Amino acid sequence: MNQTTNAVAPAFTNSLVQTPQASGFLELAGTETGRKAFLGDPEKFDSDVGPDILNAQIALRDGVETIARLLKDETRNEVQRHEVAGVVAARTVEALEKSKAAIERRAELLYSDGVAQAEREFSPRASHAALESEIRTYIRELANKADGPSKIRAAMLESKDVAAVIFHSPGFLVGINPETHSKLRFEATEKWLPDAYKRMTSSIALSELAPKFAKAANSVRNSFYNPTLAAKASTRVQF
Repeated sequence: MNQTTNAVAPAFTNSLVQTPQASGFLELAGTETGRKAFLGDPEKFDSDVGPDILNAQIALRDGVETIARLLKDETRNEVQRHEVAGVVAARTVEALEKSKAAIERRAELLYSDGVAQAEREFSPRASHAALESEIRTYIRELANKADGPSKIRAAMLESKDVAAVIFHSPGFLVGINPETHSKLRFEATEKWLPDAYKRMTSSIALSELAPKFAKAANSVRNSFYNPTLAAKASTRVQF
């Protein structure tokens, strides 16, 4: 009596890992649009990290393409495919983490440069000590009034001297709460020091981008291969 063994067809034909999450990630990561969604668009961020973002996208693209080829590799069984996919995942994650580190370094440098430039430009001046003292008094008097904050902001946007006093004076000396003081310092930089402001905002954008690389790396680990199956390769008998 002849018996035929029918292999169960995979539910997700584009993925070794049979979950909708893995299949969805691989489908998106296989497109340029998807990779930009996961890792950012190089043209929209600081030019110094453009190559790092692009390198990460290339690594992700190549990894996904290798997984696709593995699915059609009839010379390897399921365990062997997952074993190789584990190597591909590790290589891809390494590239993503390298780019993430470069982005974080650039973010720190941009922010420190921007703040340093603002501190230099807005630093107290001995020749203006009397004027700056009067400005502080003026700001303190306005701070407690209902329309004070709006008038302080208007004066700051009109006069760089007022902006400098707000920037370099501790909040308690000008009667402004920490949250408002921080906001005004940022707006003063935007108005009077656009280059420093651009560095700081570029830094913030990169700081928000970096976690996406960690998330993408985690998706690679979970989507490229099954660690339990890959580990079975270690039981192979060598002879």
